Amino acid sequence: MPQEQQPTCTRLPLAQRFASALVDLDGVVYHGTTPVDGAVDALTAARSAGLRTLFLTNNASRTPHEVAALVTELGLPAAERDVVTSAHAAAALAARWIPGARALMVGGVAMKTALWEHGLTPVHKADDDPDLVVQGFAPEVDWRQLAEAAYAVGRGVPWIVTNSDIAVPREGGIAPGNGALAEAVRLATGATPDFAGKPYAPIYQEALSRTSGPHLVIGDSLDTDIAGGNRMGLPSLLVLTGITKLRDLLIAPPPHRPTYLGFDLQELFHTRESVTHDRSRWICAGWTVSASSHDLTLQPPSSTMPTRTQLLDAARTLCHAAWARPDLETSKALATWQDWSRLH
Repeated sequence: MPQEQQPTCTRLPLAQRFASALVDLDGVVYHGTTPVDGAVDALTAARSAGLRTLFLTNNASRTPHEVAALVTELGLPAAERDVVTSAHAAAALAARWIPGARALMVGGVAMKTALWEHGLTPVHKADDDPDLVVQGFAPEVDWRQLAEAAYAVGRGVPWIVTNSDIAVPREGGIAPGNGALAEAVRLATGATPDFAGKPYAPIYQEALSRTSGPHLVIGDSLDTDIAGGNRMGLPSLLVLTGITKLRDLLIAPPPHRPTYLGFDLQELFHTRESVTHDRSRWICAGWTVSASSHDLTLQPPSSTMPTRTQLLDAARTLCHAAWARPDLETSKALATWQDWSRLH
């Protein structure tokens, strides 16, 4: 039997297998200010089992104190040291490059606080003789701040950007994210920044320096959380409580594929069987995905109603088949899985 592909089996619950979890927030722990169902209880139980939790966020507009206060208010006690933001990762990177530097700042209070805490002096104009530019997001960022950053970057000043998120969800819809604002500076100058947030290394390096391994990355985004874990060689758990749906996962390229898959954070306490491959079939926990000449089909283990945890095994089996045979249509198998899922 060939070596199993991801998402792999879990013979020991993840909460016991790993010492530390690097946990995304929005879409995993909360949506805005509303907790994800069961997330607080799951992380509380995981902590009781000995799993250290550290929260990683690309949100550069909140300080670690503000993030910790929000998480605590939801019922999960957290301190500033339990939070790593992309703003702090960017400031830490800037301080390693040029200790005590004058940093032309794009952003708000959270970005300024991160710079001060890392021994850097925030300045606001290209004529203030900055040693580097550090660009983060805040709702008050305007054309003038972007213009000053562009002037400095155009003169060859090193440029760090907190995160590359092009869009962010807001109550009114999808809004431009920090990546979109950084793109404006890039188009104006032709320069390329260094990024500090997920999926890039600096935010993970900061997190790893605070915790002991083995580490598990947990998130809901394939191109930030999961890609970041893979870049760092860290195993990852994708939860389906946020932006990523199963249809997205089935077409994910190898760098965006998670090690483990769960509906939510309760997956930390489950064990999972291996997916086996027999010619044109993939089998797990009674589910069978079969390959024909043009598509994949999904057959349940029996005529009885599958449980929610059994549906997760079906999703894992579908991933194995779709990733092994990207030339085949998945719509029929996905529709079968969705029909069963609607019953829960």
